Order: sequence, then C-alpha cells, then structure tokens
Amino acid sequence: MQMKKISLPVLMIFVLITCCSFLNAQESDKSDRRAEALRKFSEKKYTEALPMYRQLLNEFPKEPEYLYCTGVCIVQLNGDMEEAIRLLRPVTGTDYSHLSWFFLGRALHLYYAFDDAIKAYSRFILKGKATEIKEYDVERLIEMARNGIEYTRLGYPLMVQQVEAVNTDELHEAAAINGTGKLMKKPIEFCSKTDIRNGYKPWMFLPAYTEINEYIFVSGYEPGKKNNKQIFRIRNLNHETWGFPEPLNESVNTIYDEEFPYFDARSSTLYFSSKGHSSMGGYDIFKSVYDWNSKTWSRPENVGFPVNSPYDDFVYITDELSHSASFISTRATQPGMGNIYRIKPDQDALGVRFLNVDEIRMASLLQVNIKPAEPAISSMINNTDAMKDDSTINMPVNPSILKSDYNKILAMALVLQLRADSAARTTRDLRVQAKETPNDSTKKQLISDILKNDKEAKSLQREADLLFSEARKLKESIPLATTPVSDSNIVLSGQVNGIKIYQYKSGIGQVNTTPESHVEIPAPAVKAVKTDVFNHSGSSQYSDANPIPAGLKHDQGLVYRVQLGVFSKTKPNNAFGGISPVVYDQVPGSSVIKYYAGIFYSINNVIKALEIIRSEGFPDAFVVAFFNGQLITTEKAREIEFAGYKL
Repeated sequence: MQMKKISLPVLMIFVLITCCSFLNAQESDKSDRRAEALRKFSEKKYTEALPMYRQLLNEFPKEPEYLYCTGVCIVQLNGDMEEAIRLLRPVTGTDYSHLSWFFLGRALHLYYAFDDAIKAYSRFILKGKATEIKEYDVERLIEMARNGIEYTRLGYPLMVQQVEAVNTDELHEAAAINGTGKLMKKPIEFCSKTDIRNGYKPWMFLPAYTEINEYIFVSGYEPGKKNNKQIFRIRNLNHETWGFPEPLNESVNTIYDEEFPYFDARSSTLYFSSKGHSSMGGYDIFKSVYDWNSKTWSRPENVGFPVNSPYDDFVYITDELSHSASFISTRATQPGMGNIYRIKPDQDALGVRFLNVDEIRMASLLQVNIKPAEPAISSMINNTDAMKDDSTINMPVNPSILKSDYNKILAMALVLQLRADSAARTTRDLRVQAKETPNDSTKKQLISDILKNDKEAKSLQREADLLFSEARKLKESIPLATTPVSDSNIVLSGQVNGIKIYQYKSGIGQVNTTPESHVEIPAPAVKAVKTDVFNHSGSSQYSDANPIPAGLKHDQGLVYRVQLGVFSKTKPNNAFGGISPVVYDQVPGSSVIKYYAGIFYSINNVIKALEIIRSEGFPDAFVVAFFNGQLITTEKAREIEFAGYKL
C-alpha cells in the first residue's frame, strides 16, 4: 500500500497543535494545583497547604504568590522563621500584598529580631487598612517587640533539668513533673454563665492540701461582661464549701487575656500568664505578691528572659520549697504542642548581657544541663596539662575523662568566640555611625564606645584562641578509637590542623621512606585536607588587564571568607592593595556590591587573615561563612567545623 506524502505545512501545523495541547495541559495542571493550594490556604489548613506551595515554589521560585503563601504557612505553623523571613522579604518589594509586611514582622518578632520586626510592623501600619490594623492588633505587637528588646538585654542563667513534649490538650501532665497538686479542668460549679456560653473550661491548679490554702485561683470570663479572660479567686469556706469567684483587681487583670494562675502559699506569690502588662509576645509569665496586711497585690513583674519568649509561655509551678519550677512553652514546637521545662533558677547569679540575635536565640533554646557547676577554666587547663605530663605521672589516662574535659573547653571556646565576633561587629557598626554623624559630641561618645568594644573584642578573641589551642592539644592526648594501637602495620605520619594522620606500612616490618616508591594510605576515617588561599603582598595583582573577578563561586562544604566592605559601585582594581584573591558579588535586585577576600576552611586561619586585613587599612572587614553556597552565621559555621571534633 502506497503511503501518501504529508506536506511540510501540514506537518508543521500538526506539531504546533500537539505542542499547544501539551502546554495547555501543563497550564491546566498548574492552575488546578494552584487553586487547590489557595483553597487550603484560605481555609487556614496550613499543614495541607504548605507542601503544595513548596512544590509550586520549587517550579516557580520567584512567583510572589508562592513566596508569600509559603512564608505565611511557615509562620502560622511555628516553623523555621529564618526561612520565612527569607521568603517574605522579596514579596514586600512587590505589589502582591501589603500583608507581607505584617507576616514579615511576625517572623522577625518570633526570630527575636525585635528592632526589624518593629520596622516591618510600622510599614504595615502605613500600607494596611484601618480594619486590618485593628484586626491584627499591630500597635500592641509593636509594644510587645519593644518589651522584647528590653527583656533580652540581660538574661539570667537557668539550670534546665528536664524537657518533655506535651499536647496542649493534656496539660495535666505538667503537674506531674513538678509541684504538689494537679492540673485539672475547671469544674462546672466554678464556671460563670459567660464561661458556659463560650464553651470555656480552662485549666486550673488544685493544691494537694486545700486546707492550708484559703483560696484557689482560676481563670474565666467576668459574669455579664464581655471582657477577656481574667483571674479569679474562690475562697475555701470550711474545707467543704467554696465561695463565689472574686475577680482580682486591675493591678493583675488587664484588658487582655490572663490565664493559668498558680499560687505559691509559702511565698504568697501568684504566678500567672498574661498577654497584657509587659508581655514580649503571646502569653508571658508574671508574678505578683499578696500582702495579707494591706490586702493588696504587688505590681505584676515579668519573670524575664529566657523563661519568657515571643511565643506562649504558661503554667508556671514551683516545688514545695520553691527550689525548682516548671513551665510550658510553645517555642520550638508544632501547633497544638508545647514543651514542659523543669528548671532551677539561679537567683544570685548576675545577668548575662547578650550582644546579638544569635546569642539571644541560643539562650532561648533552654537545653538540658544537669551537670554540677564547672571548675574554673584556669584549673581545668592546669589539670589537663598535668594529665598530659608523662614524665611526672606514669599512669594510664582515662580517655573518657579527657573527652569530657575536651568538650568542656571547646564549648567555652565557642562561646567566647561568639562574643568576640559580636563585639567586633558592634565596633564595625559604631565606626560607620561615627563617620556619618555630623554632631561632635555624639561622635566623641561613639569613639569612646568604639575603643571600649574593640578592646573587649580583642580580649575575648585572645581568650578564645587560648582555649581552642588547649582543646586541640588535649585532642592529641585522646586515643583514636578508629586506630587500633595493636596494629603494627599502622604508623603516625604527621598532623594537620591538630588532627593525627595515620598511614599503613608499605613493607613488612618497616616503613618505606623512599620518595619514589613511598605510598601513603591514610586511615579510612581521615578526610582530605583543603588548603586555604590567601596572600598579602606589597602591590596589587589586579589591574585593568587583570581585573578583580565578578561573581562569587561557591564550593561544597564549609568555606570562610573575609568581607572587605559593601559599596554602591565597583571599586578600582587596585583598591585593596596586595590582598588576594579578591572577588566581588552584586546583591540580586539592588546596586549593592560586596567585596570578599581569601578562601579559608578554618575559623582560626580566617581570623588571623582578618587581623592582617584590618591592619592594612580595612578596619570594617569581618568574617562571613558559607555552607554549600548558602550564607550562614559564624556560630553555625563553628558547629559544622568542630562537629568532627566532638567526642
């Protein structure tokens, strides 16, 4: 059978129709997925909407709608606020939704970046509708953020003895972790008609020995009024009969919600949670002392950071002797969940001054620490030196003791390094302010602050370097579990950055040291060591013929660089003298240009290079870190770098 020839125009029309059909099918699929995600989002089913928007965002990474909805879902689900900030920031520069300013403010607020949160909230007030500003109570959120700034200036140390996750519908478990008594739902006999009408049966604490408590304390709605939740007390009349609920006065109750009262009979102290007073966000825990003589309550006092946070903190219960306490917080949890923290406050400790958001966030994590107080660092270092002195002490060293001391020293070194970086960044910011201010008196004060912060930064850096050095020395004294000492075929060939490098013998009974035939076989656990790239010669290697390259190329893994400065236009090729390698990178969507120097794989080496660069006329330079091409904090970088050292 003879086939008919298809003309070229007909073939082209057929291909065009097929392509259009395929594209229409693709567009229809995208439209269907977008409509379904938007429906879930509008119904506030954020758990279901989030994976849908993540998939759409993966296909269309610059679409404002997908950036916005993904960011909002993360905020509402109490997810990674750093990711939410990264997604919502670019949306504020578009016309997609002025609500992006509000949710950016919420993400910054929950990230403890209170100053930036206030700025975002303020932009929302300028752009939002009056009904939206009232609905989201933005002015109150700004007050809370200001409270957060105040309370996170200082933090007071806590010994966290236990952390346990709990469903917020099962709070009765919180009383089991601390205190004598039980948490229970308020009995119907204690509920007002307004409580019943609103279906409100709050949690209350019932002491184990009600006969020694003249009152019990509950929360509820005031009868016949539309106020928010308030604190009441109910008098124990004869150990069997209870009086009517009496609302506490305005020194305790506010126009905002108050809940979760607990009365410590020993100290006559009422602990309760409030969204009013000086809350830094959500429910904060407050305390007020009752004066039995004057029958009055003291002005409620915020128990402070890090017990309180921008999240909900509630159900504060003390033990019988007030030596320890427990409370619940929704920080670092999923919706509907909370963490019960059992803590031992150090009442006599001096407050710790926090220098940046990273330090505040680290303190807010409330990690478990039930170890006794550590010995002074000087004695610890002396003790480890004594243990390493084989000539004076001829006895085996317990590896577990060395590992414990190593981890303690390294942890203290990391804390000091973090503070040194913070002080250095503060110094850099003050220098910028001093250059820009026209006021002589202000400039003098700034110069004084610069000298003070610079001195502190250098002092902290010296202490951190000393401890890092001690940690590495101690590391050398710890036997490597991966290297059997009985294996006579393995020998120590050298050390790189404080890490012992082993190799196998190439012959029987001896090591082959002939250069031509020498074959090094490292132990399986040892990774290849990357080499830093940095030079500072007398003259610049860059010129018009060999310009400073553009575009920051990223390697896999952890990389440190020194950021030389931020500029609005490119600098001359010889602007940075003999420092090399240098590269510049333009921030997407702006005219901002950043210059970087060197490639480093060790925090110690990049800090040494930073000192050289600053001494050569670039005092505002500072260290930045990247992991797999993503900019990370130096704190996170140290965790990654030293992960292999932790034993």
